[in-house]
Amino acid sequence: MMSILLRPITSDDGVITLRQMPSSAVDRQALFALYELSLHEHVEQTFGWDENFQRERFNTSYFDPDFISISLGSLAVGYVSLKDEVERVHLSLLLLQPEYRGRGIGRRTMHMLMARVSESARPLTLSCFLCNHGAIRFYQKLGFSVVSKDEHFVTYRSPALR
Repeated sequence: MMSILLRPITSDDGVITLRQMPSSAVDRQALFALYELSLHEHVEQTFGWDENFQRERFNTSYFDPDFISISLGSLAVGYVSLKDEVERVHLSLLLLQPEYRGRGIGRRTMHMLMARVSESARPLTLSCFLCNHGAIRFYQKLGFSVVSKDEHFVTYRSPALR
């Protein structure tokens, strides 16, 4: 599948840029550290955190070509991982450094992704932990609708394409 981000996306105000990361630039240790910092609480609450299992799962589930950096000016402040599939584009991760959360960066990042994905006439989907109430509120405010729920996760779909 061709990458949804062949060209970088820059926010209207020019401050936030989403850019496909070349595999040579992916620092998997730093990415895992941010993954752990961001999701440890939810994984622990749902399944219990097993460090070795989580490292292995991270390495087998998230691939270098799927990572996109979120930059504020020239500073990398987070990452998304997108699976560009035939029927949909799936947001696997949205991770921001703690000091950049609550500043509208995640919201603007999602608006940029939603706009780019809508150009492909496919939905943007994502799943999050049911215990991650902040993420659930965030995606609902963006207009995402519930596709399914199970014991641990809720899966969302982007608002209807226009």
